[in-house]
Amino acid sequence: MSSFAQSVKYRLFAVLAVAVVAAVGGVWWYASYYTNTPEYTIKMIQECFENHDKDKIKKYIDFDHLLDTSSDALLDGLVDASIPAVGEAKDAVSSFSRMFKAPVTMSLQMAIDNYIEYGQWTKDNNSFEGMGNIDADMVVKKSGLGATSFRKMDSMAVDNDNGTAVAKVRVFQEEANEEFILDMELVKKDDGGWQLYEITNLKDFVTMVNHSRRDHVKDYLDKSATIMSNHDAKIMSLEQDISNVLNGGSLGSSDTRKELRNIMEDKVIPEWQARKGELEAMSVPPAAGTLHRLRIKICDLHIEYAKGYAKWMDDKNASTIRTADAALKQAKTLEKEAELLTRQVNSHIK
Repeated sequence: MSSFAQSVKYRLFAVLAVAVVAAVGGVWWYASYYTNTPEYTIKMIQECFENHDKDKIKKYIDFDHLLDTSSDALLDGLVDASIPAVGEAKDAVSSFSRMFKAPVTMSLQMAIDNYIEYGQWTKDNNSFEGMGNIDADMVVKKSGLGATSFRKMDSMAVDNDNGTAVAKVRVFQEEANEEFILDMELVKKDDGGWQLYEITNLKDFVTMVNHSRRDHVKDYLDKSATIMSNHDAKIMSLEQDISNVLNGGSLGSSDTRKELRNIMEDKVIPEWQARKGELEAMSVPPAAGTLHRLRIKICDLHIEYAKGYAKWMDDKNASTIRTADAALKQAKTLEKEAELLTRQVNSHIK
């Protein structure tokens, strides 16, 4: 064998030897070091969620402590967001809220189980009979978890002396339309691995979400009030026009009836349709959803009334005006309900 061939052979052996050593070293690093880091635990938690592995994830999360502290954080966050006062009044409400800790903890457990197994926080019929009417869906909505998605892990700070680590996990909360950094505390186990132990700023997250909701409701109420006030002024003017026509003429006159029909078709109906269109174009927070749907229904009923009244100007049929009047009566009833509901919603944002 030539010296050149021998040289190539030795070099090849050297490269293979280095590759083998590197591979062995990589396996050793992965098995002995990386799998015993908090970064690995965060990675495995993500994989368990993605793979719906509800058994394996128990190795990486201390569910007893996490659920215990998370239910406290949820209740405290809701109290903070709902009651701006401090002192004895707030302490009293906070103490009262502890009555709901057991069902809240169970609901959080159910929500997490559902998310791991099905990829969604809630399923149908997730209620607990006789436990304060708390269910997983309510807890998920109140906490803001259902509208929150993982973005990335910003950093990991490890305290080897104390056997603790804090992962800064960036999430996006859709309702608040902003990112939030969750502080996830991990603790080192006796076997050298790590477990997620507590989300130390979960209360701040819940408070942020609910303050944002309150701000969105206030914004909705302010903007919708402006829309309705502007259209109310126009409707009042049109009602005065109708009154003037009736005072100056007679329903027995074809000219009077034609003028009234034209006002309804050309002005009143378009006015209510315009109001409805502006309301439908609004961004509506869930807390104002019922009120908003009520306002849309009121618009529909006024449109129905105006169309029926205009039709009656032509057909003079008693059933036509009765149907129209029934729509107007229902609209007036719903307007009173909307006023009451508006006051109730307003009371929760002050």
